[in-house]
Amino acid sequence: MEKINKEKMWYDNASLLTTIIIIFICFIILISQAFAVNNNIGFINTFRSLFNHNSSYIIALIYFLLIKNQRFQKYFNIVNFLFILLYFLNSFAAFLTIFQSFGIASLGSLFLNVILLCYMIYTFMIDTRLWKEFKLNKLPFDEFKNEWYYYSINIISFVVLFVNLIAAINFDGVVLSLFDTIYICLFARYIYLYKNYENKKKEKIKKDGK
Repeated sequence: MEKINKEKMWYDNASLLTTIIIIFICFIILISQAFAVNNNIGFINTFRSLFNHNSSYIIALIYFLLIKNQRFQKYFNIVNFLFILLYFLNSFAAFLTIFQSFGIASLGSLFLNVILLCYMIYTFMIDTRLWKEFKLNKLPFDEFKNEWYYYSINIISFVVLFVNLIAAINFDGVVLSLFDTIYICLFARYIYLYKNYENKKKEKIKKDGK
């Protein structure tokens, strides 16, 4: 029984999940570039496609590689802050998209990015100096439980996926929409596990303090 209890499933093992995310991001970048080459869009357009569709994934790949490296773990808060800035830009871009193409997909994408942004701020910045300096504790981040953030992200992700699959006009769009959703769910799971870890650590400190 003790041996079974010590073994965690991959979705409950933060280190293994991070490795899976890194491999999956590499796969998304490769498959999207393979689609670009297969469509014969030319070298310049292929190179442009790498940074248009995959820029967020390239940054995410760098992020996860850095946090896997022990030498960069002491800069964990800084790396998280830079990654949060990326999602802030994504949220702003999703907001502007509403004015270009208003619909369920654009609204869902905006809600998804905003919830992810709030979830990341609430999880990664709560113990940093910025949390106190910007008085983020006054914002209602903790009105929702960790599970509520996690499941709401998954639900909205599948709603956006469903809409995108209906609107998709080619096989490439279907595959990339599906992979984008899987990545978001994996990333949300990573945040969920880290938040659980922090909560358990705080509970242990309180018990030891007593």
